[in-house]
Amino acid sequence: MITVYYKSGNAQWKYELEETEHEYVIKNILEDNPDLTEMFDDSLEILRDISAMDEDELDEEDEIDQTIAVSYLWHYFNHLVDEADRIKGDIVLIEEEDGTGVTVLPADALTDEDE
Repeated sequence: MITVYYKSGNAQWKYELEETEHEYVIKNILEDNPDLTEMFDDSLEILRDISAMDEDELDEEDEIDQTIAVSYLWHYFNHLVDEADRIKGDIVLIEEEDGTGVTVLPADALTDEDE
């Protein structure tokens, strides 16, 4: 199971995806040879948009976009960034309050701080 946590303002969100589904999604994404930076930016924008929606507003297309975005961002930070910046495992994305960017942390870092 892969997990991505997302926080923007007062909105907090958790998305879990089975590893087999994640592998299927990533395989299909990478076969299309996307622009990795553009895919990263698009994935964050999807999470921003979806986190602002009520659950009853989500349609099937939104859920598919969300699955692709979560899968890509998890893969990006676990495999595509420079090795020194890689995260091993689940990630936390915290949107900056002024909208200037996103802080990314390993989910384990939050658990360690809470203990």
